Amino acid sequence: MIYVFIFITGVCLGSFYACIGYRIPNKISIVKPSSFCPNCKKSLKWYMNIPLLSYIFLKGKCAYCKEKISITYFLIELTTGILFLISYIIFGLNYQLIVVLTLISALMVSLVTDLKYYYISDRVIVVSSIFVALTYLKFLGVNSFLSHILSGALMFILMYLLKIITTKIFKKESLGDGDIKLMILIGLTLGVFNSFISLFISSVTALIYTILFIKKKDALIPFGPFLLIGAIVTYILVFYQITII
Repeated sequence: MIYVFIFITGVCLGSFYACIGYRIPNKISIVKPSSFCPNCKKSLKWYMNIPLLSYIFLKGKCAYCKEKISITYFLIELTTGILFLISYIIFGLNYQLIVVLTLISALMVSLVTDLKYYYISDRVIVVSSIFVALTYLKFLGVNSFLSHILSGALMFILMYLLKIITTKIFKKESLGDGDIKLMILIGLTLGVFNSFISLFISSVTALIYTILFIKKKDALIPFGPFLLIGAIVTYILVFYQITII
């Protein structure tokens, strides 16, 4: 039953993450109006807004205008549920589960905002960072809390300097401001050394994505989701005490 509960919780939160991933870049309040069709703007009734099930029963179309609903919402809901369940199986009920679920939550929102709008929300970074920091303070004590805070600040500074250097070398912006700010959360979560491992994994993952899906040479690469994927993978490796270098 706990597996079912964790999965359903993840699915429901995934629905919320997909919603705010659409609303934040479009400057729509996450509180109101209630859920609506992006095409006809009509408010959805509760039975049209059940995570996973409504999409299946409505055959991926709006009940009013019959316009196709992006499968992104369904995939975010399903993926969040699966990742929540896998995280529980790996970590159990402890502070590490709270941390990794926070990273997953930030990832799900960023998948929508960055892949579609090339935008990473400051609010998502701030809320996630506060959540992780307070978790470390509660379970690991003040010294660990301060150490992780310092790591987050240091990774931000290093990435900002890297942006300045690479921009001068390549004569164009190499890193987005959102990616640099995201390193605060990653440094805060992993510490400096593990953050560099995370960057390596992120770069490899982004390279594979670019080779498979990006056709234009000058296309922008939404790096935020890959940074978070790298952070999650690294966090799991650290948990199992697996080293890759």
